[in-house]
Amino acid sequence: MSTIFCFSSTGNSLYVAKRIAERINANVVSMSKPVAGCSDDVIGFVFPVYFWGLPKIVARYVSNLQIQNKDAYVFAVTTYGGAAFGVTGALNQLLMTKGVSLQYRNKIKCVENYTPMYKINDTQEVHQKTESALKGVVEDIAGKKSNKPESYTFLNAISYSAFPAQKDDCDKNFIIQPSCTRCGCCAAICPVSNITMQNEHPAFQHHCEHCLACVHACPVGAVGWKSKPKDKGRYRNPNVGQKELMEFCGATTQREL
Repeated sequence: MSTIFCFSSTGNSLYVAKRIAERINANVVSMSKPVAGCSDDVIGFVFPVYFWGLPKIVARYVSNLQIQNKDAYVFAVTTYGGAAFGVTGALNQLLMTKGVSLQYRNKIKCVENYTPMYKINDTQEVHQKTESALKGVVEDIAGKKSNKPESYTFLNAISYSAFPAQKDDCDKNFIIQPSCTRCGCCAAICPVSNITMQNEHPAFQHHCEHCLACVHACPVGAVGWKSKPKDKGRYRNPNVGQKELMEFCGATTQREL
């Protein structure tokens, strides 16, 4: 049996996880859902890189994950838009406390969608490069290839210290435009239940983890962070449906504070 634990807010990581899962006949489990134990022979982790560090939801999930099979083939694939170095080293440190370690790690460059700093670079060229890299990674994992683990260094720590979610109230910087239709998509997709609908209006609960799923999921572009929402575009991986991503990413239980 094989399981891939995945976190995804715009669909890039979910698409990568699904492609790998198809090749190795694995189940894809959302890290937005309650933590489950795992005794499978193959265990994977797929998630995006945030400021050269682990998304908080990933670190929390892995910390709580019980891995029964200490001989499992364990791999990790990260998705990124700008640059990514050493991130799987942080994951490996967590796994080693559970008596296992990464046998294989790799990264796949996807569409850059961190709109507080960049415009969406959704081009055919980027998608083609993603597909090319993904094919190789899928075959590596199917063949249970191994490589040397990365090191999480002081450069990672310095970069990650600037990650806005280091402060839970980073959601005070969200802007909701008058064009908001009060559809509730932002609340439904939030993986940590940080958004609730109060009087039919989005209300932030101050434990934001800065995945920006709400920004990209808004059907009218009414949600933004520190800038007008429509300035830099919105994005969802074209191979992942909106309903599918909402169901996968959205939390089913309130995050423990």
